Amino acid sequence: MQGTERYVIFAHLALALVVWVTLTRLLGGLAYLANIPDPALVGSGFALSTLIGLVGAGVGTYFLYKHATAHAFANDVVAELRKVTWPSQKETQTATIVVIITSVILALVMGFFDLVWAQLTGLIYKT
Repeated sequence: MQGTERYVIFAHLALALVVWVTLTRLLGGLAYLANIPDPALVGSGFALSTLIGLVGAGVGTYFLYKHATAHAFANDVVAELRKVTWPSQKETQTATIVVIITSVILALVMGFFDLVWAQLTGLIYKT
């Protein structure tokens, strides 16, 4: 298995999980709206819509994995992400603090302008 292959497989499996949950919810909702029974196959948590969503996600992911262009694109994305220089923990903490402080200052400035505008419109409309 190549160095990037395991990340591609993991991404495909994560995508399959998202598609499975989405399809299950969508099919279950459509069955409910159309008043079509959605029988429970295994217990109460695994209904027919869950099985159809699982099969659909599995088949779709398999074909996506086997599609040469999509597979090459996924490998290229992983290879490019390996070249990225990620910030250190200290840089991330510093940037987070700067964003929080800036957000608080801007919230105070906007709150002040809102208060002044409310007073001015109150004087104009004599409320």
